[in-house]
Amino acid sequence: MKTPSRPTSSSVADFCERHGISEPTFYRRRSDMPRTIKIGGQLRIIDRDEADWIEVKQAEALTGRVAA
Repeated sequence: MKTPSRPTSSSVADFCERHGISEPTFYRRRSDMPRTIKIGGQLRIIDRDEADWIEVKQAEALTGRVAA
């Protein structure tokens, strides 16, 4: 029997490392970053939110504009 999948998440530090963004830049541009949630006192980024953020960034790169 397969266990139902649960959302997984990453720390802000891991997200920044994957995307070549410094943590100060992440926090300075937080309104342009994926949504975060607090789990056990640590800010986390749900994988689905990261994937959505990547899709928005790809669309912005294709159109040359920033999505609202």
